[in-house]
Amino acid sequence: MSSNNESISLTTNIVTQTIEKNFNPADSLSVFPNKTNEMFLYLSEKRTTSVNPVNTINFFVFNKLKNEILYQNKYSNAEIEWYDNEKLLLTRYFGIIETPESTNIKKYIIDINSGVITEINKRIKSNN
Repeated sequence: MSSNNESISLTTNIVTQTIEKNFNPADSLSVFPNKTNEMFLYLSEKRTTSVNPVNTINFFVFNKLKNEILYQNKYSNAEIEWYDNEKLLLTRYFGIIETPESTNIKKYIIDINSGVITEINKRIKSNN
């Protein structure tokens, strides 16, 4: 039987290894729990600069109860946030964005359990 400290250490090791393997230490790192605090969105973002006007996000979702990474991906010119407890809202920007209503902005729902990505109406609001 493992102790609580061993469980915490194992969780920390999985998350730390994933961060070290997939994230650039120079980029920002943020952690966002879902509403039940069972899953955590780890997000690394390389911000735009005058030299490189493209932001890049790299993220993964860790399930604390299962002690595993459920979903991981990377996108350019995008934003990611929780949509609900088991889905993410991905906003992607294509080409030159002229207004918030631009047709170059596309939104997607990512089911982190199945990995299915579904395009949705661009005017949908987050459930947060």
